[in-house]
This record gives sequence, structure tokens and C-alpha cells, in this order.
Amino acid sequence: MTMKKKDIITIAVIAVVVLFGGFFFVKTHVAVSEDRLAANITKAVQNKDGKLFLKQFSKDDQNIKFSAIGAQSVVKDMHNNATDATSEIGKLIVDGSTVSGTSVNYQFTVESKKVLGVFDSYYLTTRKSPVKVVNYTGYGDDISLTLTDGKDQTVTKSELASGVFPGKYNFSVTTGDYSGNYWVKASGDGDTIDMEVIDDSGY
Repeated sequence: MTMKKKDIITIAVIAVVVLFGGFFFVKTHVAVSEDRLAANITKAVQNKDGKLFLKQFSKDDQNIKFSAIGAQSVVKDMHNNATDATSEIGKLIVDGSTVSGTSVNYQFTVESKKVLGVFDSYYLTTRKSPVKVVNYTGYGDDISLTLTDGKDQTVTKSELASGVFPGKYNFSVTTGDYSGNYWVKASGDGDTIDMEVIDDSGY
């Protein structure tokens, strides 16, 4: 049984439509344009949506220790303190500029990858900042660190030394008979941050 020429043409047309439809879907829903990336960043800042902001980064950056806490603090900082118009923050970042007025100059880079070997998809990257805890209280290495952002969680010096996502992190520190509260701010420049624990209760 042979197919009629009309049937062959119909199947060919359907195949072309499906193919172009698939490419259009990938281009508009999978691949992220620079404009769409900027719009997502702006929306995240306007709504103080740390989850949406974090999704704009590479998978490796999303998996940095405590990245969810850092991302939430970044959008909060930009929303509350930026002197640039909130509606322009996404475009500024995608264009390679820093956002004015924030507590630190966050360092983000725009990179791209090919989707289906055809479409450019853009995303953000950053550098994690190692945090070095230095105990000057005289109690040596006997130190307990609790990250107090959101749900309190115990962290280790080695976890902090492995690097944190940009943002502000608040800690409760206990060593020997001393306890105190500390914070560090990471900008994404990759530089090591020294958190110096000092017992100044006698001053």
C-alpha cells in the first residue's frame, strides 16, 4: 500500500510545523535572552524574591553553601538601599554595572551557553568568598558558630572557609565563656573575609 502524494505533503507540512514550533518554544521558554534575564532580576528585586534571583545564576553558583540566604539578603539590600531606580537594576547588572547605594558593590558577571546549539541563553555567575574565622578571645579553636538567618543552623569553620554566596550573613558565636553576635558581607569578588572574634566585654 503506497501513500498518496497528498498524504505525503500533509505529513511533511505537519513535521515542519512541529519542528518550527519546537524551536520557537525553546527560543521563548528555555533559552533566556539578555532582556528576559534583566526583567527576571528586576522582578526579583522589586518583590524581594531571593528564590527567583538565585534561579538566574549558574547551577554551580546556586549550589554554593548558604546561597539561598545570601540571595535573599542581596535582593533585600537592593530593594531597600539602592539609589538607582529599582526598575533599572536588572539592566544595570546585565550591562556589567554595579548597583549604587547597596551595602557592598556586588560582583556579578553575565555569561551565555548554547541551547540546541543555536540559541544563546544568558545567566549570572559570581565568585564565592571564603570566610576565615579568627579567634582572638584566648580560647583557641574551641568555637561554636550558629548562622541565625532564618532557621538557626550550626556551621563549621571549614564550611565557611569553602566560600559563601554574595550577601550578608549573621552569626551567633560562642567560645569558652564568651558569646557574641557577628556578621559578614560578601560581594562576590572572591576575596577572603576575616571574621575576627574578639572578647571586648572588659572594655
